[in-house]
Amino acid sequence: MVFDAPEILKQIGAQGDGEINLIDVVFAFAIINSEFIVDIEKYQNHISQLSEDLNAQFEILSAKMNSDDVRVQAQALADVFAKSYGYLGDDMNYNDVKNINIFQVIDRRLGLPITLSLLAIVICRMQGWGADGINLPGHFIMRLEKDGERLMIDPFQGCKVLEAKDLRIILKRVMGPEAELSANYYDPCANRDILLRLQNNLKYRHIDNENYAEALHIINQMAWIAPNDYRLSLDKAVLLSRVGQPTEAIKELEHYINQATDEADRADAIDFMRQLQSQLN
Repeated sequence: MVFDAPEILKQIGAQGDGEINLIDVVFAFAIINSEFIVDIEKYQNHISQLSEDLNAQFEILSAKMNSDDVRVQAQALADVFAKSYGYLGDDMNYNDVKNINIFQVIDRRLGLPITLSLLAIVICRMQGWGADGINLPGHFIMRLEKDGERLMIDPFQGCKVLEAKDLRIILKRVMGPEAELSANYYDPCANRDILLRLQNNLKYRHIDNENYAEALHIINQMAWIAPNDYRLSLDKAVLLSRVGQPTEAIKELEHYINQATDEADRADAIDFMRQLQSQLN
């Protein structure tokens, strides 16, 4: 079967969040943004093997501990994902784009918090487990839940189970010493939002390198899977202005202004649009 990456991404835009096949979309993003030919079957087989090994280890631990609770799930995940396969966070070259491309993450067994969490979530869900992403500021993690018990897990740190004190350390490191945990930090992240956050990592790296055309290319891909996210129009407008397309940028700003509900955001966008219009006069 041909893996049609652009078509997969365009179909996602019309799907409900629960219908999204995370790994297929991540593969599609990676194919479109890869400079090399990809043997997609190789990586599909890798995911299947990871899932099989996770299932086998869970059965072993369940029998040994006479339990199948969420802590046994977490231990099985750590044993397989981190210990057997060696997946860890890339502390040495955190900003390397290889940490975003899922094929290179699999090849190197290194990645960002979001790419590693995404892989772990996928194989946990293949077991039927309650696995979700947690959009902690600056550091994506995952959550396992079973029978009302929840564990926060960080695949970037070898699938370490995070206690409240660990979460506070991460939060304060990212947001400053005055930051404190709030209840919404524990909320699960929608599939579409996981994918958008993943691509935002790539977009920001292109922007940092002043490669605005490539960043615009990433935004267009994001719009395929989230056609109703009006915030993407503002990103498009900024990047279109950077690549010398003020007329197209104005069109995107008009769409954003018509959709935005925050008055301050609308005012900023109107000011930006006037600046662009003055360039055309």
